[in-house]
Amino acid sequence: MSTASASHLQNATEQLGLARDHLTVGVADAVNSGVDAARELKAQASEGVETLLDQGKDLLDDATEMMRSRPWATAGVALAAGFLVAKVLGRN
Repeated sequence: MSTASASHLQNATEQLGLARDHLTVGVADAVNSGVDAARELKAQASEGVETLLDQGKDLLDDATEMMRSRPWATAGVALAAGFLVAKVLGRN
């Protein structure tokens, strides 16, 4: 093999090594970006779930308070709802 061919081969090998290094860094950056995005989405989802849970607890507290302050109205609504459910289920 001539000296020029050996030099070209060495140069090509070095270029391939540099390309491999750049590709490795690019893949690592992409993976890290994906992990960061997943963490951010998880945090946002957790916040959303917490907000929904808080709203549900508030609604339940409001309903409980209304039932305590108006027991007869609550009983009437429950009776009417039971009657409607029985009618709907009885027709099927």
